Amino acid sequence: MNQTAEQGVSISAGDLAGLVGGRLVGDPSVVLNTIAGIDEGTEGALTFIRAQPFADRWAGSACSAALVTEGIDVPDHDPASRALIFVTNADHALVRVLRAIDPGHALPPAGIHQLAVVDPTAEIHPTARIGPGCVVGAGTSIGANSTLIASVFVGSACSIGNDTIVHPNATISDRVRVGSRCVIFSGSVLGADGFGFIPATTTTHAIKIPQIGTVAIGDDVEIGACCTVDRAKLGATTVGNHVKLDDHVHIGHNCIVEDDVVICGCTAVGGSVTIGKGTLIGGAVVISDQATIGSYAKIAGGAMVLDRVPANETYAGIPAMPARTALANHGAMRSLASFMRSTEKTLKKLTENCPENNDSR
Repeated sequence: MNQTAEQGVSISAGDLAGLVGGRLVGDPSVVLNTIAGIDEGTEGALTFIRAQPFADRWAGSACSAALVTEGIDVPDHDPASRALIFVTNADHALVRVLRAIDPGHALPPAGIHQLAVVDPTAEIHPTARIGPGCVVGAGTSIGANSTLIASVFVGSACSIGNDTIVHPNATISDRVRVGSRCVIFSGSVLGADGFGFIPATTTTHAIKIPQIGTVAIGDDVEIGACCTVDRAKLGATTVGNHVKLDDHVHIGHNCIVEDDVVICGCTAVGGSVTIGKGTLIGGAVVISDQATIGSYAKIAGGAMVLDRVPANETYAGIPAMPARTALANHGAMRSLASFMRSTEKTLKKLTENCPENNDSR
């Protein structure tokens, strides 16, 4: 892809079809220099069409080209002036395009910045980048090509694998393990003490239970801004490979989050919860202590999980229940007030017409 001062990135529709392995229908010389939604784009914009409702809006769009999932019919396309690039999956093709033009994040140079504080016993790979204001504790190891951008705290006896990036002002506490190719965004804290206390009684205050375990983060994990993953009381709070946490997600002590789990923002996961492989959890979900969620389950946003969600099931509501039941209950609640008024009127009429209440009898 070609870089220009005015437009950033430019590419012809023909070259783009070659990049994504797509089937071009239209003018291969169309020049593309930006990416936009189908309704917001202007001339020179590339958009994407993943479903028929978007295809039906193509005629009214000002975009010059679109990535289209094969099998979708795009009416009123003018191949003389615009281009469609048919691919197996428009979303996946768009990812390839975005990767090709992604400017990435500004990283410090390899080595240890003069304003960083690194314990002499820490093992820092020569290709690692330790930016200004970072602190690295005793006995910690940081692998090849990993980066602490700036003002990152990494405690003692930690390990960070290869090609991991930690953004400014993140905290990785003592004895925490982070795998390779991870991304940890600003404000996140890995390894704060789990919330463990013996409750107060009439004769004692609350007693803190020492949290002597750790946190183990797998490979290819992305942790959004301002997330917290608490250390275990014993053993490890475990986050598996390829897990993705949105901003403001809390993982309590001794949780087990298996591979390929995706958790959306503002979700709070209580202590000792197990979340099975491939589970999708919506935003602002609350999961109670010791709950179990089976593999490939889906939890709708705003749900409250109190106990167990079976594998491959979709749950919603408060408390969480099968989504069909939750939606049916929600529909019933919406009409409950009018149903009650109608019922009260009917009961009143029945009471008035009841023979035993007729004074003339």
